[in-house]
Amino acid sequence: MSDANPMAWLPFSIAEAALSGPGGGADELPQAWAYLLDRLKAAGELVASSEVNRNSVDYASGMRHLMVLLGVGVDEALRVDPDPMLAVTRTSTDDILTWGMECPDCLYLRATLRGGETYRLFGNRGTARYVGLQTMNGIASTTNALVDELDVDVDGDFEVVLSADEHEGNWMRIDGEHPTLIVRHFFYDWDTEEPSVLQIERIGDAVEPKDRSVASDVAVSRQIHALGEFVHDNLKFFLDFNAGPPVNGFMPPIDRSDMGAAAENRPVIGRYELEPDEALILEVEPPEGVYWSYSIGNQWWETIHYGRHQSSLNAHQAKVDSDGILRVVVSARDPGVANWLDTAGHSNGAMILRCVRTETAPTPTARVVEFDEIASELPADTAKVSQSERAAIIAARRRAVHERFSA
Repeated sequence: MSDANPMAWLPFSIAEAALSGPGGGADELPQAWAYLLDRLKAAGELVASSEVNRNSVDYASGMRHLMVLLGVGVDEALRVDPDPMLAVTRTSTDDILTWGMECPDCLYLRATLRGGETYRLFGNRGTARYVGLQTMNGIASTTNALVDELDVDVDGDFEVVLSADEHEGNWMRIDGEHPTLIVRHFFYDWDTEEPSVLQIERIGDAVEPKDRSVASDVAVSRQIHALGEFVHDNLKFFLDFNAGPPVNGFMPPIDRSDMGAAAENRPVIGRYELEPDEALILEVEPPEGVYWSYSIGNQWWETIHYGRHQSSLNAHQAKVDSDGILRVVVSARDPGVANWLDTAGHSNGAMILRCVRTETAPTPTARVVEFDEIASELPADTAKVSQSERAAIIAARRRAVHERFSA
């Protein structure tokens, strides 16, 4: 990781580098470009030499992930604006630009705010299972609110004031020089649930913005340098993090609000490592509450493409057995059971049980079995699907994901 900037692994650091990073200028542009190329070369070597790279699928996905990180970083750099237009817009994370095990059920929105000002967020809640609001200062969480816990009228319309000082009615605190608003929609029924429709406006007196104007040659050289750090350091950060959970097991739930995660989200993170003829059976009593889901990713911490593979299951999609236990099979081949999570040929990778506003965040048990023994290891009444039913399920997932991100 970068000693100079411990946050270099986050795309946020690229925007900040343009506005307040060290150095820069026309004389440093060639050096910055050389540094970017050097960091890309080092990242490629890290993918090739990593012990988690064990087959051609692993290697190809690792190299593709470098392109994803480059795309995310370039998008962040090119959209830097010291005085952005006030709007609630989609983040760059979608089903293609995927990093950090983003949630397959989620649509993320954000608005960039200005410290010291007051805002009114208003609109309609929509019909998503969960609509969560989070204010942040840089990457640190300031406060969280579930829209359903605010005053919302019978039609789903609501408004909330965002400010440093408390207001009557719906209010969320913003803090620091770099406040942002994040909106998360978690969908259970991908075919019918609709996202919120939101607008934001400044209210009260405008605050004179801090002068953050930077000469273009200085900003570009800083961005190029930060881009190189981001691609390499993001890759290394998640490779290191992926080594934490036990092999074919889970860690206890964790709080990652210091890195931008919602404080109400208690992820239970695990890791799978399977031979081609092996499968992993996960068992858990599903939690009670607003939202939970399983998802799996590759070893580079990309969620496996959830429109082309059944790599995730939420409470609406999963089948709970008659004894109240949720059993899920993780494997590269389709075992013919409804609760299958497809590794898409990866030899190893990440697993997450997301628990959001739930009474508990249980740790699943996991056991490795031979693929041919899956049926004998599951209850007789386990829900099954045919090949044609699976094909229809995947087709529906692909259509729903396309519609979610093409709107």
